[in-house]
Amino acid sequence: MGLTSFVAARDRLLAAASPTLDCEDACAQVMQAFAAVAPFQAAAVMTTDPESHLPAGGIVTGFSPSDCVPFWDNELLDPDFNKFNDLARRHDPVATLAEATDGDLGRSPRFTRLYAAAGAVDELRVAFVTGSACVAIAAFVRVDGGPFTPAEVRDVRQLLVPATNLFRSALGNITAPLTTDTPTVLLVDPTGRVVSRSADAAAVLADLRLDIDSDVPGTLMVAASKARAARTTARLTTRLRGRSGRWVRVHVSPMEGDGDLVSITISAAQPSDLVPILLESYSLTDRETTVVLLVCQGLATREIASELSISSHTVRDHLKTIFEKTGAHTRGELVAQIFSQHVLGAFHESVVHLDP
Repeated sequence: MGLTSFVAARDRLLAAASPTLDCEDACAQVMQAFAAVAPFQAAAVMTTDPESHLPAGGIVTGFSPSDCVPFWDNELLDPDFNKFNDLARRHDPVATLAEATDGDLGRSPRFTRLYAAAGAVDELRVAFVTGSACVAIAAFVRVDGGPFTPAEVRDVRQLLVPATNLFRSALGNITAPLTTDTPTVLLVDPTGRVVSRSADAAAVLADLRLDIDSDVPGTLMVAASKARAARTTARLTTRLRGRSGRWVRVHVSPMEGDGDLVSITISAAQPSDLVPILLESYSLTDRETTVVLLVCQGLATREIASELSISSHTVRDHLKTIFEKTGAHTRGELVAQIFSQHVLGAFHESVVHLDP
């Protein structure tokens, strides 16, 4: 699309960064920026739970509601090209279906089942990775014209850093207060039909539902499909963010004696659910995350060193890097900044005076 379009797209992403930016806005900004450099006719841009890598919310355009279940069944069950989990582990997390299939799109079950009837000519997929976590995923489908060009793919790659930073920042923007609402329970079949649900389910589902969704939000259907695919009675847990900004914890379990039905329990997110998301938003390494958690337990530098079998000097180096990444200047400020009143209530006030 040219240098002018690329610069405008990059500037859009940089200008969108804001302490009040939410996840849905971040998805919209990324979708519009990518459309400027690599036009498409259908797209899904979704933030993910950094631990389960399942979609947590987002924006979908150009797809029909009936596409949701087969799209995610393909992602979770079918051998195919450019799976999101595979892209998230690759050095280059950007790929087109045309290139992956050497131009023979019919080799892809996803293409034959979802895209061929619409006359699609290519699909561009992106995994947005920070540190060891995938914080967002996107699929862009082109119907008009030819496949995505090398120049378009190059421009998308060059937008990865500002786009990923936008997602990372939005995930850490947890402003809606935690609640103690009663858990909501659904019993859902493979087609998305609700067999039974608790009386308060309507409001909860409305908050989680995307514009494209039918009765059951697509993010819940994805979790249900993954639980069925596991073929065990083990409970799958993930986290979703509603349009209100509130995070919820979701448990999905196949029903005993009937592998087609799953029980979905939706409850208010707790501090333990949100701490990993907050830490991922600062792009901390696993070791830096461990140091932060030990700081929050009130451990001094010498005690952290003993706990991790490293030197006190190394602990101080980790803290210096943590302060740089988070913008904090002291341990107390670090705890107060990461674990806000909305997340841990009055807990942070008991640790803001930790020794330096």
